[in-house]
Amino acid sequence: MKMELIRAEGLKLKRLCRWIPLMQGIILISMTALEWYLYFRQGPGGVYAGFNVMYMFISFVFLLGITILASITAGTEHETKAWKQLLTTPVPKRSIYLAKLSWIFILQLCTVVITVVGMCLIWVLYTNEPMPWKIMILQPLFVCLSSLPMMAIQMWFSTVFSNQALPLAVGIFGSISSLFLARSSSSIVHLLPWSYPSLSSPLVSGHEQWVGISLGVGLLLSFLGALMFARREFE
Repeated sequence: MKMELIRAEGLKLKRLCRWIPLMQGIILISMTALEWYLYFRQGPGGVYAGFNVMYMFISFVFLLGITILASITAGTEHETKAWKQLLTTPVPKRSIYLAKLSWIFILQLCTVVITVVGMCLIWVLYTNEPMPWKIMILQPLFVCLSSLPMMAIQMWFSTVFSNQALPLAVGIFGSISSLFLARSSSSIVHLLPWSYPSLSSPLVSGHEQWVGISLGVGLLLSFLGALMFARREFE
């Protein structure tokens, strides 16, 4: 996949897509700070309990952002009837699909950076405790990486259905479900892609294996989606 294609897809992004990572970061930081201040700051964990609070919301915020980005990215092509014209270019269809998917991943990496910077700023302003760099960086980064299967699923749904109601419904339901699935005692439930972000947090024992599983499943689903997209005919 050529970098020129990725840059071209970046130029086609709606302005809202570029604002979504900032909104995700602000929402996540605000929810974490408010919940911690109201209910956890006097607890035994002190300021470090903030990362436990972030764990409660981070999967929901990332998966919801992915759902919206995939819907906007594919929905724009559906609305303008641009798929057929776009796919008549000499560029391979699967490359177009993967370029769009790459931008969702890039924008979520931006969410990681915004979240880390925001949390560091709050930490410096509120406490003199040493900065816990490892969990500060790895918690949002691992959640982002483990969201790759959901990126692939949502991108495929959004390209298949011109009406974005169903992809959005699936994504929103999955985002809400992610708050509870990882806490299930069933190992079968943990195999669902919506469980991966929460299971990949450094606060969870054995999280490294879930990061690896997420990357493997995500890459597999991405390439399967690209192959199916390449065989599809658009009106």
